[in-house]
Amino acid sequence: MARLKKRERQPVVHYPAALDHSEKEFRGTLYGLQHSESNEHNVIAYGLENSDYPPMGVVVTDHVTADVGADQIVGHWENGELLFKKGDQDCEKKPYELIQNIFSRNSGILETSHMLDKKAIIVGCGSVGSFVALELARSGVGSFLLVDNDTLAYHNLCRHQCGLEDVGKFKVNALRRRIQHINPTVKVETHQDILETVSKTTFDAFCTPDTIIIGCADNREGDLYGNKIAHLYKIPFVSIGFWERASAGEVFHYNPEKTPCYHCLFGSSAFAALTQRESTNRRHYTTEEDLSKANFEPGISTDIVFVTTVGVKLVLDLLNQGQEKYTPALLGYLSPFTLVCNNNNPGVGGELVEIFSHPLQVTTSIDVIRDPHCEVCGTPKPEETDVPVETGDAP
Repeated sequence: MARLKKRERQPVVHYPAALDHSEKEFRGTLYGLQHSESNEHNVIAYGLENSDYPPMGVVVTDHVTADVGADQIVGHWENGELLFKKGDQDCEKKPYELIQNIFSRNSGILETSHMLDKKAIIVGCGSVGSFVALELARSGVGSFLLVDNDTLAYHNLCRHQCGLEDVGKFKVNALRRRIQHINPTVKVETHQDILETVSKTTFDAFCTPDTIIIGCADNREGDLYGNKIAHLYKIPFVSIGFWERASAGEVFHYNPEKTPCYHCLFGSSAFAALTQRESTNRRHYTTEEDLSKANFEPGISTDIVFVTTVGVKLVLDLLNQGQEKYTPALLGYLSPFTLVCNNNNPGVGGELVEIFSHPLQVTTSIDVIRDPHCEVCGTPKPEETDVPVETGDAP
């Protein structure tokens, strides 16, 4: 019995609606992605000489004369209307308004017009920072400043939001591309360095009242510096860090002139030592033989994401302060310093995790007291008022 040949789907072209309204009736190269299994074609950019996407077709005056591959699409203008063909087949047109279509499901919770003005400084673009950045991109944040001096390695892949094709790239560059895959119009600035070396000029240009700084690196020292920047520019600061094997995590938020700052709590090394937060300032290298014994890695992706999601919710709350239609998820409920437990078994996280009564516990009662003489947010002691302040390019 002869098999019936499967009917080929009509080709579909998704393309920016702006092409339909092109006053000059655009002609040129289309860039994007094609999916042979569905016969759908996604035009992401057009007319650019240095697009991050491969050529997938053209818009010409007369489609009959177009010289393209059989798998590519050809657009042509007919009586002022843009039409597409693939070979001799007419394509179904699906124009999209990029911002409206991407963020339409956020409506009523996050207002796109408001979120596109928001800016995020992500300090550390590893497993934590990559998750934070992509969640904020999906929420509509319009500008990012990414800071990290490391490259993506194979051992990062089980936790990082980037993939195999990104191994060897600087994390900031790999993450920038992933952010732009969510929203190609987003602005992303990258710095392949540590936060302390980013110039004051950069912060002056980037920081506005709509900016937030998020510490996602693996050391408390960097967060203390990020806290100083937040205080200097009067912008919120959130720190997300982990205890051994991600048995628990810390989420701290600083709301200038409203809550104690990070230095009030962790400026004392004695207090910082009371937690088990991992703090690594150097890369770790091990042989295959020693790899199974290494305990510096923060844990599995699921545990990292659970804690980091709490931090992202606080970031969104802080970015939307004062928005009449926005309902905060956690701000005002969680204290500035919050512990999130993944596993309270001391065999996994050490003796300190026994402070938690059950796994998946989120604390709500840890008081943080403002230090009136905090060197960052407090009032200087009388004897300190005449001390000269060092000046330089960095804050």
